[in-house]
Amino acid sequence: MNAAKAPGEPGFFRRALLIYQTETGQSLIVWALVALLNFTAQVVFRRELAPGEFGTLNTALGVIGLMTVPVLAVNQAFTHYLARHPAAGQNARIDSLRAAALVVTETFAWIWGGLSLLLVFLLVSPLDLPRFSLQLFTLMNVLIALGGLVGWAVCQAGDQLRLWARLLAAAALARVLAGAGLAWREPWAESGLAAFLLAGVITLTPAFRSGETSAAMRLKACLAVWSNLGRDFLLCVGATFSVLLALFLFSSADRIVAQSCFGIATNNNLGLVNWPLFDSYQTAGLLGRALLWGTQPLLWILFAQRSRLDRTTPASLTFFWIYLGALLPAAILLGCLAQPLSRLFCGPNFQSTALFVPSFAAVMVPLGLLQALGVFSLASRRYPECFLLGGCGVGYALLLYLAGRQPQLMPAYMFGGGVVSLMVVLFVGVVRWGRKQP
Repeated sequence: MNAAKAPGEPGFFRRALLIYQTETGQSLIVWALVALLNFTAQVVFRRELAPGEFGTLNTALGVIGLMTVPVLAVNQAFTHYLARHPAAGQNARIDSLRAAALVVTETFAWIWGGLSLLLVFLLVSPLDLPRFSLQLFTLMNVLIALGGLVGWAVCQAGDQLRLWARLLAAAALARVLAGAGLAWREPWAESGLAAFLLAGVITLTPAFRSGETSAAMRLKACLAVWSNLGRDFLLCVGATFSVLLALFLFSSADRIVAQSCFGIATNNNLGLVNWPLFDSYQTAGLLGRALLWGTQPLLWILFAQRSRLDRTTPASLTFFWIYLGALLPAAILLGCLAQPLSRLFCGPNFQSTALFVPSFAAVMVPLGLLQALGVFSLASRRYPECFLLGGCGVGYALLLYLAGRQPQLMPAYMFGGGVVSLMVVLFVGVVRWGRKQP
C-alpha cells in the first residue's frame, strides 16, 4: 500500500507547481499565457509577411537569442551558485558574491552589449541577411534583449518576480498587437523586428528603476568578486554558459544557418528572398522547437530538485522520467497533427509546411534528450559533461552550416548530429560513472 499523505501536505502535482513558482517567480498559468501569446504572434507574422520574410525574421530572432546567452549564463550562475551555499552571515566570500551579483551582472551586460555592436555585424555577414535595415534592427533588438535580462536580474534581486511575470505577459501582448498592425501595413521582416523592439522596452523598465551606480562602484564590485572567485564558482559559470549555449544551438542553430543555406535573396537590388519554401521550412522548425520549449518547465523542476542534493536519488529523477514521458508522445502527436497545425499557420497554402513537420517531430526526440541531459548534468555538477555538451553543440552547428545546403536534407543532418552528440555525451557519462564505482 502507498503511504498516506500527511495532513496539510500538498499533492505531487501541487508540489511541482510550487517548486516551479519558487524557482521562476511565476506560475505555470502565466508561463502558458506568455507561450500562447508568443505562439499567436508567430501565426500573425506567418500569415501577414511577404513570401520569404517570415523565414528571414526567424533567422534574425535566432541571432538575437544567441547573443543573449552569455549574459543569461552569468545571471543564472550567480543565482544557482548562491542558492546552494550558506545564508548571509555564515561565509564572508559568499556574502561578498551575493552583495555584488547584481552590479556585476549589469556591468557585464553593458560590456557585452558594446561588444555586440561588432559581433552582430560579423555574424550576420556570413548569414546573408538580405538588407542592411535588417542588420540594424537585429542589433537594436540585441541591445533591448540584454537590457531585458538586466531587468530580470533587478527583479530577482528585489524579490519582485511577480512584477517580472506581469511585464513578460504585457510584452507578449504588445508583441501580438504591434506585430499585427505593422505587418499588415508593411509585410517585411523589419515589421516583426520592430514589434519585438517595442515590446522589449516593457521588460527593460526595471533596469531604469534600479538606481544609478557609478563607474567606481561597478569597478569595486567587480574587483571584489574577482578577489573572491573560487575554482568552484568559475567552473559553475563556465559550465552554465556551455550548457545554455548547447541548448540554444541544438534547438535553434538550423533556423540561423538556414538563411545562408537556402534563404539567400533572389533580388540583389531590393534584397528580397521571395521563396515560399524558406517560410515553410522555418514554420515547420518552429512547430518542432515548440516541443522543446513547451516541456522545459518539467526540466526546471528537475533542476531545482537535483541541484540541492549532493548525490542523485531516485526521487530526484522523477521529473526526468515525466519529461521523457511527455516528449515522446508529444513528438508523435505533432507528426499526426502536421496538417491542421500547418493550416493554422499558413492558411490554404499549408502543404509544403506539412511535409516538413513529421521530420522535425522525429528530430526533436534526440535533441530533447540532449536538452534533458544538459539540465541534469548542470544540476548534478557533472562539469565535464557540461563542457562536452557545449563542444558538441558547436560541432552540431558547424555540421549544419557546412552540410545542410537543402531544406529537404537539413532535418536528416539535424537528426544525425543530434544522435551522435547524444551517444558521445552518454558514453563519457557512463565511463566517468564506471570509474567511480568500487
